[in-house]
Amino acid sequence: MKAGEELSIHEIEKLDLGEDFKLALSRALSGANVYIVGPPGSGKTAMLRKLGLYLSRSGRGAAYVKLEWAKYGWGLGDYLKHYGARNIGLIGAEAGGDVVLLDDGELLWSYSSAYRNLVRDVRQRQVVAAFREIDMDTLTILFGDGFTIYLQRQVAARPVVKAPLGLGFIGRTSEIVVI
Repeated sequence: MKAGEELSIHEIEKLDLGEDFKLALSRALSGANVYIVGPPGSGKTAMLRKLGLYLSRSGRGAAYVKLEWAKYGWGLGDYLKHYGARNIGLIGAEAGGDVVLLDDGELLWSYSSAYRNLVRDVRQRQVVAAFREIDMDTLTILFGDGFTIYLQRQVAARPVVKAPLGLGFIGRTSEIVVI
């Protein structure tokens, strides 16, 4: 499966993210901060992007901010000047409005001084953010209370190839079942 940033906007739109997404969207539309937490590969970025798509369609402008792309000392204006055009490909709308979609949020406490100006600019807005790990005390101080969703990694089942009498496929790994 592709990583969340690699999916096209059409693929994001078609994703079925279940009840977690519906809850997050409901809270975000009501103006609450939403915090999505999960390990790599759990769908945080995809959910964040789909939330941005739906928020934009409902008339709530959003700016997608990937902390990994922000340079030392940038504020929100600097970030949007350099990466704002990517917003259309990521959430289907131009950057703007009162909602900030913050990806890679765990970087805030790992490199807090690098993001000081960005946090200052984001503080007065609604935040919908994705984190690999979360520090609720710091997060509450930075952005206020929010609705938190914990995602689990979605691991695809490995197909099992069974060959009778121990015969396998040449050059392939197979599971041998002796009956």
